[in-house]
Amino acid sequence: MVWLLFLHIASLVTWAAALSILLILMSRTDAGLQTGSEVDTLERVWFTRLASPAGLIAIISGTAIFAFSSNFSSWLLLKLTLVTALVVCHVAAGLLILYSQRPGARGISGKSIGLLCTVLLLVLCIITVVLLKPQLEAFRWFA
Repeated sequence: MVWLLFLHIASLVTWAAALSILLILMSRTDAGLQTGSEVDTLERVWFTRLASPAGLIAIISGTAIFAFSSNFSSWLLLKLTLVTALVVCHVAAGLLILYSQRPGARGISGKSIGLLCTVLLLVLCIITVVLLKPQLEAFRWFA
């Protein structure tokens, strides 16, 4: 069980770092990236070969931890909601990569910085919820 927890934490850190670095790379260029159909951009390779597999491993290992430990704590619902929002940000980053490769793409820098701030906030919230493990009764909106 410890190795599964280590795999989950390591893949989550890798996923968050890869997604953050990807968005920083995209914020550096505001123009659309013109490439041929045979050549992948650095952002696309980073997304498909590092960020996406790390995200999948984090989600699969987290699901396995949940299944093996039969831990049905109340804070887990909040954590899963935050992870779902992180997955939505991951998908948005992939769509932003596709958008940046259009000939008339504009505003890539601002969109990637906004998405980066959202990703960093979600990761901070996930870490806080996991470390504090609050009871849902402590939150007014769940009562």
